[in-house]
Amino acid sequence: MNRCILCYRCVMVADQLTDNRVHGVMDRGDHSNISTCISKAIDNEFSGNMIDVCPVGALTDKTFRFKSRVWFNKPYNAHRNCDKCCGKTTVWMFGDEIQRVTGRKDEYHEVEEFICNGCRFDHKDPADWVIEGPRKFEKDSVINQNNYTRKLEKVEIATEKNILLGRDIDRKKISMPATPLTEEDITNQQKLKNNG
Repeated sequence: MNRCILCYRCVMVADQLTDNRVHGVMDRGDHSNISTCISKAIDNEFSGNMIDVCPVGALTDKTFRFKSRVWFNKPYNAHRNCDKCCGKTTVWMFGDEIQRVTGRKDEYHEVEEFICNGCRFDHKDPADWVIEGPRKFEKDSVINQNNYTRKLEKVEIATEKNILLGRDIDRKKISMPATPLTEEDITNQQKLKNNG
């Protein structure tokens, strides 16, 4: 867990979903880490929701890990009839393949409703879902930054001439045409060309 910033979001979500504490912060100081007590597994039908709340990607989906970059996938809002959860999700598709299923997030990037592990991990077939349509992102979203349909404005950097004045003086000092060559230098260069 080298990405973890100890924000405790996963611990708070686990506390909301379970009756007992399943994991927490172990050790103290710069040796702190989030772990379960003595290699116990987190066994809960809603444990996958801890992945959605991790802000830095320290917790990842094992079925999606190293499969593709998230910006190559297209997110769609989808739902299915599930007896354990609301069934409202965002499915991330690459072509006709569902590579990842996450809970829907609101405008503040918080999970709206928790989804069960069955919806998240077991149902990767598009026939299992009712696709509602592409997910809408706000204009400043990181995922929306690759959208070049709107006109891009030219970036102009206004600099003062005084800032570049020193560079112009340095260019004149080191430029070769500003320093005329003597006849001896010209003959030496011609000899080098002929001998080389």
